[in-house]
Amino acid sequence: MTDLTLFYGTMESGKTTKLLQDNYNYRKHGHKVLIIKPLIDLKGGNTVVNRTNEFAPVDILLANDESIFDDKYLPLIKGTEVILVDEAQFLTEKQIIEFWMLAHKIGITVICYALKSDFKGRLFKGTQALIGFADRKNELTVNCRCGDTAVFNARMVNGNFVFDGDEVAIDGLDNVSYVPLCSSCYFNEVMNCETKEKVITYKKVLKRYKKDDESK
Repeated sequence: MTDLTLFYGTMESGKTTKLLQDNYNYRKHGHKVLIIKPLIDLKGGNTVVNRTNEFAPVDILLANDESIFDDKYLPLIKGTEVILVDEAQFLTEKQIIEFWMLAHKIGITVICYALKSDFKGRLFKGTQALIGFADRKNELTVNCRCGDTAVFNARMVNGNFVFDGDEVAIDGLDNVSYVPLCSSCYFNEVMNCETKEKVITYKKVLKRYKKDDESK
């Protein structure tokens, strides 16, 4: 039985490298593979490329207002056994459902590779839909610079951490970059001063209550 599978993680967790390896393995065994990525992802143009500059050509650049069932894509899908979707966090819920239908009604193995959350820690809409519809969900991990497991994608602009801005800003464009951080480092480096001050005050209150309890 064919499935819709999700591989998700932070930046630098090896999602695109996993896609490239899966592409190689399926093609090695004679399967017809189709590679798709959202049109909004400008990095790499019409290729998927990882951080060591390994790449593969993209067959379909899918715009958010398009359907995978559009007539122009049907000749490409015909005979396809495996579909690999890079940067799937940028897909719409409707498109995720279409890929789910391709897996379960057409019989095509569909594997999506996606960021879990944006630079503010919020789930991308595409990833949220995939968590709901994917038959298999696999987390890919990478270490934070402190050694703990990274769970956040911290955004940097001109070398400085930022907590404001549009949800989508492509890594490597317009002086934007991302750093995978654990919860502790994300709080210390990224969270705005107002939020930090609230937490510090709360910790002081808890400490005071603890001392009061001990003195009773």
